[in-house]
Amino acid sequence: MQVNLLKNVVSAIAGEHAAKMVEFLYEKKNVNEFLIAKKLKLTINQTRNILYKLADEGVVGFVRKKDKKKGGWYTYFWTMNTGKGLLKLKEKILAKVGNLKNQLNLKKTERFYHCSNCNIESNEETALFYNYLCPECGEVLQIKDKEKEIEHIEKEIAKMEEVLASVEGELGIVGKKEEAVKARKMRAEVKQKAKERAIKKKKKEREMRKLKKKKRKIKKGRTRKINKFGKRLKKLFGR
Repeated sequence: MQVNLLKNVVSAIAGEHAAKMVEFLYEKKNVNEFLIAKKLKLTINQTRNILYKLADEGVVGFVRKKDKKKGGWYTYFWTMNTGKGLLKLKEKILAKVGNLKNQLNLKKTERFYHCSNCNIESNEETALFYNYLCPECGEVLQIKDKEKEIEHIEKEIAKMEEVLASVEGELGIVGKKEEAVKARKMRAEVKQKAKERAIKKKKKEREMRKLKKKKRKIKKGRTRKINKFGKRLKKLFGR
């Protein structure tokens, strides 16, 4: 489902070749652009042009690395941003549904006229301006039956709202995956910090043991000196 939805949005952004990239990039990370070009039988410039268009919309992202084999030129590695792609598709669908609803409202609230000879449609204001005569052939304009058009627009709205529901469902799945990834990263960070604290604690304990040992050694050395000095005094002065 996600692949088909993403194909729709990338095709609208960058053309038919972009749709082929979806299957190649979907659920993969840091794919070499030369490999993409080879697989899709495109030149590297054609491939980059498509990917740059998608990147401008946030549908794909990239990292770049210097390739010493290619004289220090940068090679780009591309990753598809599924969540951004679906959000972009949602925006487009909402805009289309909004336009369709505006058309539906006009059809339901305004009167339209048409010329059967020239197939020209006019609203009330335009028809009045031409005295309800066709500006092309001069025939009297007829009131247009809007029922079929209204039915067609309503079906289109229903269809788009079904697609919108699918997109929102897929966004929910992506959101859960992203939350799961964040949770795993968080747990890993907490574990890493706990490990670092434990290492610091052990290091501090070792340092404290060394310090105590050093103090005991110093104290022991002083005691020996004092004892030696005491023995000398006894030899000199006796008891």
